[in-house]
Amino acid sequence: MDKKRKQMLQEAYNSVPMYYRLADNAGIDMESIIENDEWEKVPFLEKDWIISEGTSALTAEGAVLQMQGKLMYQRTSGSTGKCMDIYWKKKDYNKSMLPLWYYRYRYYGIRPEDRCCFFYTIRELGKEEKRFFRDKNTLGFSKSHVSMEELCDVLAQMREFQPKWLMLQPSIAILLCDCMERYNIEPIDSIKYIEFTGEILTQTVRNMTIKHFKCQIADQYGANEFNSIAYECPCGKKHILSQNVLVEVRKDGKEVPSGERGELYITSYTNSVMPLIRYRIGDYGRVTHNHSCACGNHAPILELESGRTVDYISGPDGERISIYALIRAVDSLNCLGEGVIKQYQFVQRAADHIHVRLVVDDEYDENDLAGAEGKDRLCERFLSYVEDERLRKMKFSFEFFSKLLPEETGKVRCFVKEI
Repeated sequence: MDKKRKQMLQEAYNSVPMYYRLADNAGIDMESIIENDEWEKVPFLEKDWIISEGTSALTAEGAVLQMQGKLMYQRTSGSTGKCMDIYWKKKDYNKSMLPLWYYRYRYYGIRPEDRCCFFYTIRELGKEEKRFFRDKNTLGFSKSHVSMEELCDVLAQMREFQPKWLMLQPSIAILLCDCMERYNIEPIDSIKYIEFTGEILTQTVRNMTIKHFKCQIADQYGANEFNSIAYECPCGKKHILSQNVLVEVRKDGKEVPSGERGELYITSYTNSVMPLIRYRIGDYGRVTHNHSCACGNHAPILELESGRTVDYISGPDGERISIYALIRAVDSLNCLGEGVIKQYQFVQRAADHIHVRLVVDDEYDENDLAGAEGKDRLCERFLSYVEDERLRKMKFSFEFFSKLLPEETGKVRCFVKEI
């Protein structure tokens, strides 16, 4: 066990209540494991466990800073179907981003001060979402407003803003390319680079994006729990950002040889207030060690085999509607009700029917939602946060569960299409 891992284990198991209980449940002596460098005996960490622990997943220092409102805060939701609170010190967060910025510049000439456009799920929880957000170097657009007509305006604003690069999910890139195709919109000359994140990037989407934007592209694999995990070089290889994370590939709990398929477990090296050690992220892939790459980066190479897929709601008129319009409603409810929704899934049962499956916190109190009266009122509030007019015209039904079970991938899909 290297010095970095050993120090991280000592700090986590000496100051985080969640890890005390994890060791007790596993019946292990962490002091002995650390002293004897027995990394293989360190228990794995499940997302369900972290969700149930809440702020007990923080160090003693982190718990104090959280109560004082001095920590950065994120909530994972995205397309995994589970919601979890993540806390960072600002300096740790920035440290976790340094390797990514280093390689963005080394490979593609992208600097932090370069103008960027991106799409966001939510910026102001509990409020009507603004269609765009702009400051000196960034221009962001709401994923709740991505009809073909609105995307024409988005592309016009991009052209006026003159960004050097875009950060996109593949599902958003497809919508932009569809819009450019339909309305014969020319490429934006200022855009030299597009970075994909958040979903599986297929070769079809790569080809479509290059055709319409005529720029360099790269894929970045990350998660709110860690920030960036691996980044694609110009040779097409995703190198693990080893300064930020440790990635292990395991099958039936045992490490697999280099290049073999297994489930991914991630350890963070940079989050000092909420350290995640051997965290089962729910994705599968292969990691190849000791591989030389023409780009000059000798870090292990990750091949991701499962992850967040590109999903769309099919509108009654056949137009694609972004699933993020519904994810935003979950995030808004969780802000209002302090994390009341623990899991969710959207099922499209007909062209005009969305069925919503929800898992609500066991300690949910109907009065937590600003005077809400039971689950019927919670459903009404959910619908009030759905801003896309096309979705507002559809029929919604709701069903509550104690738990949504994962599929073979280890995740609960955010969206299921039954039509």
